[in-house]
Amino acid sequence: MGLRPAATLPLVVLAIGAIAGEGRAQIVQPAQDAYRALVLQAPASVEAAAYGNAPYLRGGGADLLFYAPALIGRAGGMAASLHRYGSEGTLATLASKGSVGLGDFAVGLQYMRYGGSGTAALPDLQYAAFGDGESVTEFAASLGYARTLFGVVDAGVVAKYLELHFLRALRDRALVVDLGVAREFGPTMVSLTARNLGSDVKTRTVTDITDRIPTQLALGISTESFEVGELDMFLTGQVARRRDGEVIPAGGVEVSYWPVQGYTFRLRAGLQRVVEDKRSPFTFGLAFTGDALTLEYAFQAFDVDGNAHRFGLSFR
Repeated sequence: MGLRPAATLPLVVLAIGAIAGEGRAQIVQPAQDAYRALVLQAPASVEAAAYGNAPYLRGGGADLLFYAPALIGRAGGMAASLHRYGSEGTLATLASKGSVGLGDFAVGLQYMRYGGSGTAALPDLQYAAFGDGESVTEFAASLGYARTLFGVVDAGVVAKYLELHFLRALRDRALVVDLGVAREFGPTMVSLTARNLGSDVKTRTVTDITDRIPTQLALGISTESFEVGELDMFLTGQVARRRDGEVIPAGGVEVSYWPVQGYTFRLRAGLQRVVEDKRSPFTFGLAFTGDALTLEYAFQAFDVDGNAHRFGLSFR
């Protein structure tokens, strides 16, 4: 009975985000501005992708680096993933956690190649990942550091180096930063993260277009695992506000069953608000954990010639 209020918190987050999204003011971007760095918009974790791109803050995987820098100290091991968007788009990620005397650190790599133009009027995953045109390549290297402050709150920072390649030989570089804090409230973990803070990219063309970095502020809530009969279950949710004013609520659930100690089968599902493109708002995933090794899969349907298939491997 004590877990019920905590278990409903992610659902409350989704409801608040949906109401805010409906009542938001329309913000019109200047015509000369466009968005880039799709590698920072696409889900970086197979597990989070299965929950509508809402991370599970109590998961402890190294790929928390990409979502909640304050929780690097609670993460561990290594995580690698491969994401396929139809026959054109590919995203590969790698993250690993370590420790030093003054705190904890993590490193991460993200590489994305897709067949779109590289820019869009709004952050539109489908536009680029399934688009036609010359191939675009994007790369991000991340270094994160976290520690506990005053024994009550976790804080973290992640510095990201971006390289964006498009239009044959044209290459742009940028530095952005994530800042986050997190704290436990009973069986619930809450985090607040500002992602992709930094200057926009000036494309070196005759039109001198400003390419906007997809900055956002995200509030996440996750519950501890609790028992439902012979099954274990947890909920997670997130509300993210993008720099264009859009509010994106997302959340998911995992149900797991372990017939033998050390071997766990996991079923995952998620829901997210979709703004520009024609992605399905529903996501789905499966995972199997054998001792310290986890194999993962996540799926999302697109209303184009191709869907998103994601495969992951993590070791803790």
